[in-house]
Amino acid sequence: MTLISEYDVKRKENYKEILEKIILSSPRFESEKCSIIIFSKDRALQLEALLRSFYFFSKNPPKVYVLYNSSKIEFGQAYDEVAEEYKSRNIEFINEVNFRKELISLFNKVDTTKVLFLVDDLMFKNTIDFEDFSKIDTTKYIGSLRMGNHLTFSYTVQKPQNTPNFITTKEHQGMLLWHFYKEQLDWAYPLSVDGHLFSTGEIKVLVNELDYKAPNSFEEALQLMTPLYQQRMGLCYKESVIINNPCNKVQLENNNIAGQVSISELNEKWTQGFRINFVEHKGILNESAHQELSLSFVKR
Repeated sequence: MTLISEYDVKRKENYKEILEKIILSSPRFESEKCSIIIFSKDRALQLEALLRSFYFFSKNPPKVYVLYNSSKIEFGQAYDEVAEEYKSRNIEFINEVNFRKELISLFNKVDTTKVLFLVDDLMFKNTIDFEDFSKIDTTKYIGSLRMGNHLTFSYTVQKPQNTPNFITTKEHQGMLLWHFYKEQLDWAYPLSVDGHLFSTGEIKVLVNELDYKAPNSFEEALQLMTPLYQQRMGLCYKESVIINNPCNKVQLENNNIAGQVSISELNEKWTQGFRINFVEHKGILNESAHQELSLSFVKR
């Protein structure tokens, strides 16, 4: 006899309730394009590298929202300076007080049909045209900027991983398709906030219904809906567009593996007038979506 815990029953009930709300929701948006939401904490220097690489490699860059948190005055000052540097760009900086409330409020502003999540230890490394990427049908596919046919290792669990038996189609030339439900590790993980494209209406339901306190617990909460999203196909470029450099960790919500680069020392680099030289990693064929990279700096 199989025993089912109260926790499992509750998860199934929550899944069904949220699924019904997703099916019944039919929000209207002004634009068929995508918006980008970036999560950042205490890493203004790394955020700036993400933003600079984003504008360097992107064609038709969309609206960006930066939801950031700073635990010290000097970190907050660095964010203010980054915001000042990018004030001519289509970016809105939102200083987090309560992550869940701020994210719910932010989704009330988003007027595009699709949304892409990024985190501040990412960098762009290959060119992308967001006008084309935004055309992906997110009711059928999950577009990924982090995946590519060279990702044979999963950093988060420190294990090798097989690449899928990719499918190519005329509709998505230059891109690779795969079935999430047939794969393992990173290739079986649709609900990532590291560069995956979703329907705004669907994610808005999840943002309002799920319980979370910060970016990591938000991503963890999203996994409740894995049975739904694993039925959609993954869609990525042959080479990944972004790479996550887990050179340090700023959250206490889980025990994820990360490097030991000091966030205070990096913030001091910014104060001294330096920025990260993201160009040195241009076109890198990383073996894992998360891969520790060396950092060099240039004067800003």
